[in-house]
Amino acid sequence: MIGAPFLEVLTAFQRKYPEVELDLEFDNRKVDVIEEGFDAVVRSGEVEDSQLSSKLVGSFRMLVVGAPSYFERHGKPSHPRDLAQHTCIQFRMPNTGKLQIWRLRRTNDEAEYRLPTCMTCNSNEARLSFALAGAGIAYMSDYSVQHALASGALVSVLEDYATEKNVFRLLWPSGKHITPKLRAFIDFLTEQYSERQIRQK
Repeated sequence: MIGAPFLEVLTAFQRKYPEVELDLEFDNRKVDVIEEGFDAVVRSGEVEDSQLSSKLVGSFRMLVVGAPSYFERHGKPSHPRDLAQHTCIQFRMPNTGKLQIWRLRRTNDEAEYRLPTCMTCNSNEARLSFALAGAGIAYMSDYSVQHALASGALVSVLEDYATEKNVFRLLWPSGKHITPKLRAFIDFLTEQYSERQIRQK
C-alpha cells in the first residue's frame, strides 16, 4: 500500500537528488524483482527469496477506520463481532485472489470473526476513497491513513483489538552492483522513515 507519507518521501528524494530519474510503478501484486528488472522494490513482511538483499525501512500497524459520517449513521462497533452488522470494505489480495484477513483479537486464542462481503476492492486507493466517502469501514495500515486520521476525515475504532503489526523492507537483487544512485535511495528511505517513526513516538 502506497500512502501519502511514502509519496512525500519520494518527493523529498527527487528534490534532493534531481539528477536521479525515478521510474516508479505502484502495484499491489508481488513482482519478480529480478525477472522483471526492478532496481528495488518496497514490500511488507519478511524476505522469502534468498536472491534478494533487503533493508528494514519501517514498521506499521493495521487499523480499522471509517468516516465520522458513516459512524453517525450506523454507530461504532465496540467488538469485532459487531462488524457483521456493518459495511466492511474488503481487500482482495492480488497474488492469491483471497480476501485480506482482519486480524482483530487481543490474544492468539480468540476467535477470528467472519466479515460480510458488502464491498470488495483490489486497490488500496479505492478502499481508502470509499472509506473517506463514508461508504463503509476499512482495515488499513496506519501509515496509509495517518493524514486522514490527523485531519479527522477518518476515525479509528476497535483499538484494543487492532493488534496486527508488520514491517516493510526495501529489496534489491543480491548479485547486482549497488550503484551510487541506488545506495542514495536506500540510505534516504531508511533515514526518512526512521526520523518519521521517532517523531510519532
